[in-house]
Amino acid sequence: MGNSHISGTYKFSFVPGFFEDYAEIAKTSLDGKLSTQPALGILSRDYDGIGSNLGYNKEDPQWARFEKYIQYLNQRHIDDGISYKLMYVIRHGRGIHNVKMDELKQSEEAGQLEIVNGIPLNWKNYWSHKDGDDKVIWADAQLVDEGIAEAQALSKLWLDEAQKDALPLPGTIYTSPLARCLDTTKLIYTPVLTMHGRRLEPIVKENLRERITDHTCDRRSSRSWIKQNYPDYIIEEGFSELDTSWKANTSESLEQHINRTQILLDDIFAHDTSPIISLTTHSYTITALLAVLGYPKFMVNEGTIVALFVKAEKAAGTSA
Repeated sequence: MGNSHISGTYKFSFVPGFFEDYAEIAKTSLDGKLSTQPALGILSRDYDGIGSNLGYNKEDPQWARFEKYIQYLNQRHIDDGISYKLMYVIRHGRGIHNVKMDELKQSEEAGQLEIVNGIPLNWKNYWSHKDGDDKVIWADAQLVDEGIAEAQALSKLWLDEAQKDALPLPGTIYTSPLARCLDTTKLIYTPVLTMHGRRLEPIVKENLRERITDHTCDRRSSRSWIKQNYPDYIIEEGFSELDTSWKANTSESLEQHINRTQILLDDIFAHDTSPIISLTTHSYTITALLAVLGYPKFMVNEGTIVALFVKAEKAAGTSA
């Protein structure tokens, strides 16, 4: 179920049979996109191979049993280059740029969009290349009130699910460096971790950022700005002060984005032993992630959590 055309330290694949078929759910939704599923879509099932040595009890909540099963698989394959992780993949809440795009789309459909020299001043042709208009700034777009509410709702859902069915916390939390993800991560996880006596110390990963386009909403702020506004966040080694990846009139291809996402996962699986991790990221980055995992493509609504069960196998000739 992995993508055999992508080379890297690991071959990644999603493990079917543990969560709902997200692609099929997205197909049948009114907007063609996936929203957060009840209980994050985990399927009610037993797990083979778990013995009493791992504390397995059929009366335990579903999530608690699944967490034990992941531990069992990782112990079983500790010497053969195979590892498993449960990944909570989060798309950021609604941002200023999302609102502007929707407004312009509605104006264009209504025939009310300004046209200059025969070219409609829509998002793609004009406004995406500006830092903002006379009302708002969308360069490194911030969350709007709706996006804040979406993130807060996910936090409440997490607290409810953890109390009701023992939803396990991620050992490591990763976030894109773009402001909308930094804030989404804070809003979701601060209440959750506080309840468990943990500090929020997510790791900022450059390769979790959105596909690098010439849109200013995809241009990140400086390292100093991130450190000043999110002092408890851990910025990965080698993170440049300025955004040297973003360039006007240049965009990353889908293939380049997929390869960058492979590098991201290679890095995480090589250095992070946490069996459960969280990634706060973007729509197109989720598309690239699905491609690396060989998962059928589906789109995700803003402010959505998707749970993915991932298998990693060390590629032949690697020593990571």
